[in-house]
Amino acid sequence: MTTPSSFITNLLQHPRRLWIRRAVFQIHLWVGLATALYLLVISLSGTVLVFKEELVRAQLPGGLHAFGNGTIADPEVVLKHLQAAQPGAVVDTLQMPSLVLPVFLLEGKDPGGASVRWIADPVTGDVQPARHSWVDWVRDLHTYLLLPEAWGMQINGVGAWALLVLAASGLVLWWPGTRTWRRGLSVNLRASWRRIHYDLHSAVGFWTLAIVVWWAFSGVYFAWYRQVTAAVALVSPVVGMASPAGTDSGPELKEAASLALVLAAAQQASPHGRLWSISNPELRSRECSVLLDRGKPGDFSHRDIVRVRRDGHLLSVWHYGERHTFADWLLWSMHPLHFGTLWGLPFKLLWATLGLSLAVLTVTGTVLYWNRFLSRRWKNWF
Repeated sequence: MTTPSSFITNLLQHPRRLWIRRAVFQIHLWVGLATALYLLVISLSGTVLVFKEELVRAQLPGGLHAFGNGTIADPEVVLKHLQAAQPGAVVDTLQMPSLVLPVFLLEGKDPGGASVRWIADPVTGDVQPARHSWVDWVRDLHTYLLLPEAWGMQINGVGAWALLVLAASGLVLWWPGTRTWRRGLSVNLRASWRRIHYDLHSAVGFWTLAIVVWWAFSGVYFAWYRQVTAAVALVSPVVGMASPAGTDSGPELKEAASLALVLAAAQQASPHGRLWSISNPELRSRECSVLLDRGKPGDFSHRDIVRVRRDGHLLSVWHYGERHTFADWLLWSMHPLHFGTLWGLPFKLLWATLGLSLAVLTVTGTVLYWNRFLSRRWKNWF
């Protein structure tokens, strides 16, 4: 009979003797095999998307005016150019030009109802269709697995849960005992190639454990953000990161106001914000969401989200990124630490390298399974 003292002794010095470790190994093995292809796709696509802004800018067509060398076109002028070029098109969102993307970006539907994007010259406002590039394909692969949005997000959430299981079980399996634990921190390049694969899997798993757990946790959040927010709120109150409940008092005007009036109301609500994007810029529906960046343009982690009724009546202001509690810090960190795109090129290079760690763990784990099990079966079969 195993006593508590003997269990602790084996756990600290001889963990491989414990049956629970063998059970954890089976969980780690089969979850890893079931998600190997998924993790490989997520790792490689996520690494590419770290440089999405640079790649998208590199694919812009020639002949556009340089952003910053002239007066930026008025959004209403851009909308008029679009209607002249494609009558009957509907614009859902309009994004302003910036150093992140030095053109206007419009998303909406063509007269036939198909989703489409356009870009517009930052100075003249001339509109042309935006090509669907391979970067868009990689983004859709990483975010939705090329599936309908709702299905893709749910499957990604399940994959994130599986990654959490792999991280937790991997930490248990990594622990070799008090006498040899340092061996799990490095790779002995003088050993056999099988040992090198084992060391690489072990060392990479240990050194990237924290960021892998964060990627998995934030992946769960992206799939079920309401549920995760509610769970976090049980530990700490959500204050700054809680979206406000907007009031809609007063009768709406029969005629919609101009877009300029709507933008003026949003700018008054966020005097230090710089206009980033507008939803419903053609004022077809009841309200607009106007995003204004308090920091650098494109910095979504410090953004005012202003809801304005189409007659210019202010509904709500959300100073997204204000952090008053632990829960605020935790929820705010989801996007910046998942994507790693807010702190310049050195940080992007680091995040891209870390992103490849999932591919390394997937490949080395598969090789280990081949060495220990499949290679013997292969010999017996053939």
